[in-house]
Amino acid sequence: PEGFNGMGSSLAHGAIETMPIGPKSICDGLMSRRPGDAPFAAVKTAGVHGITVDDQSVRRAMRIAFERMKLVLEPSGAASIAALLGGKVDVKDKTVLVVATGGNVSLADFMAHMNHA
Repeated sequence: PEGFNGMGSSLAHGAIETMPIGPKSICDGLMSRRPGDAPFAAVKTAGVHGITVDDQSVRRAMRIAFERMKLVLEPSGAASIAALLGGKVDVKDKTVLVVATGGNVSLADFMAHMNHA
């Protein structure tokens, strides 16, 4: 989420960095200030970069996943869809796999996100 791009910043600088505490996000599962050693090493060898998504785009992705695919996703699990829908990933003429995970969200929180999407 925006304000928690420890992986992206670390990839850009070639070494693990610890970021300052960012603003609160609905993507609590992604609010890490510092990537772990093993995930950083794996992602670094893939030659990719980090991206962020804002909470509103995540809510929109949750709504689309629910309405079109009948999936109940937690906010962190919908971040990949938010990035795709927001044009943050180049998919033109490519085969793309999007991992959207988790139903670790209460019904009350899920409905609140749907009402604000």
